[in-house]
Amino acid sequence: MGEQKKVEHFDLESDQDSPLVSKTELLAWYSYSWAIEPFSVSAMSVFIPLILESLAAEAGLQQDLVTPCNTSLTDYVCVVKFGSGYIDTNTYSLYIRAFAVAAQAIVFISCGAIADHGNWRKIMLLFFGILGAISGISMMAAYKPELYWVVALTSSVATICFGASYLFYSAYIPTLTRNHSEVVQMRMHGSQTEYHETSERIANTISGRSMAWGYLAGVLVLILGAVIVYFSGSTVFSMQIACAFSSIWWLVFSYAPFRWLRPRPGPPLPPGESYVFYSWKKVFRTLCHIPRLGQIFLFLLCWFFVSDAINTITSVAILFAKTTLGMGYVELLIAGIIVPLCAGIGSVGWLFIQRKLRLSTKRMIVIIISLYILLPLYGLLGFVAPFGLKHKFEAWIVCVWIGLLLGAIQSYCRVMFGELIPKGMENEFFSLYQITDKGSAWIGPLITGAITDATKNLRYSFWPLLAMLFFPLFVIATVNVTKGKAQAVRFIEGDFNEERHDHFQHIQEDI
Repeated sequence: MGEQKKVEHFDLESDQDSPLVSKTELLAWYSYSWAIEPFSVSAMSVFIPLILESLAAEAGLQQDLVTPCNTSLTDYVCVVKFGSGYIDTNTYSLYIRAFAVAAQAIVFISCGAIADHGNWRKIMLLFFGILGAISGISMMAAYKPELYWVVALTSSVATICFGASYLFYSAYIPTLTRNHSEVVQMRMHGSQTEYHETSERIANTISGRSMAWGYLAGVLVLILGAVIVYFSGSTVFSMQIACAFSSIWWLVFSYAPFRWLRPRPGPPLPPGESYVFYSWKKVFRTLCHIPRLGQIFLFLLCWFFVSDAINTITSVAILFAKTTLGMGYVELLIAGIIVPLCAGIGSVGWLFIQRKLRLSTKRMIVIIISLYILLPLYGLLGFVAPFGLKHKFEAWIVCVWIGLLLGAIQSYCRVMFGELIPKGMENEFFSLYQITDKGSAWIGPLITGAITDATKNLRYSFWPLLAMLFFPLFVIATVNVTKGKAQAVRFIEGDFNEERHDHFQHIQEDI
């Protein structure tokens, strides 16, 4: 009886008619990380905010709303037209980014569940990838300051498409893992424990390697972009060229997944369903069943705070290095290269440690969050000790520390999340994962900004960062992976029975 139950459980997790993952397909999937990640590392993180602020300032006005902005001053304060009013040019890029993030959530929900049916998974990955790359290239069209709104529009579309394409890319991980030859072999001939250990190892290897390839490509493109900017006169248009270069890179290296990545199709859309409303209905229905999938939503709560904390730590560290330690733009650019470089190295290094010590994905997340906690603690030491981010050399150590943890935490979190997803709902749930990631992005900056404004000392911002990391550490400790997998299997069974009942009713109505 126990053996029969084990076989049924394995069948619910398998893809009966799917071909095994080949080395060519896996390389094609890795190549998309090589293609897309540089746009995030160079364009979204460095060049787009600078381009938006610079063009807005050149097209802006001083506080009297009459005199053109004098950008030759280092401490200029200017405003730019935004809708029916005016906003500070320094915050213009933040508003555009906020709009793009909000629009991303709508796109994620509208498309996520649809991609679990037919061949839409690969179609949407490439559609949003190509559209995003073309939008990034189009930013060069705004060669005059008065066309700053064109950059705002094209960069927003590129940012939205990046997030959507990355969603469908990440959702491949559970499917590639299930159809990996080692996992299939263990599912057929091994015990349930051996099967889950092999599945977890393969998922972490696939995810970690893609992170490493992506960050290393990002470093390469960022360096080449810096060279382009330097030899093109360090103008706004030279940054637009560098941004376009990362977009061309994205477009060119998308050929490999276009050519060799299998679509891995899902079942057809249920009869009578509309492509316009289906995904929204499906997500709403899933959210109504939160108690049935308690463990995966508990993990989403953890990810909500982890993603916000690690992004805020990076931002605060850069700001701290510039304002408190007095690091110049060249030094900050070098730091911007060190972090993704170490992130790529860390993604592979932590995999090696995990294999040697035979640690679970959950244990790795606990270890890495604990190591992240040391960063704000070290900053707080500056209140009472002669060290603790008081010297420039300490900033370089922090850059390396952040980088070694950054890629690994992102990789392990998406793998653990993938383990808890009900089979056949990967894209729908990764849309919730991406929304959770982006949806928390405002909390950390808001809290740290308010505390810094009140105390006039950026070092106090390390206190909320400490709390933001301790909370998810306790949450992740309560997540039961085994229970979560069982909940996913039961949810599939219930969902299948409901769909079969709806299909029967639809036939009866036709008769």
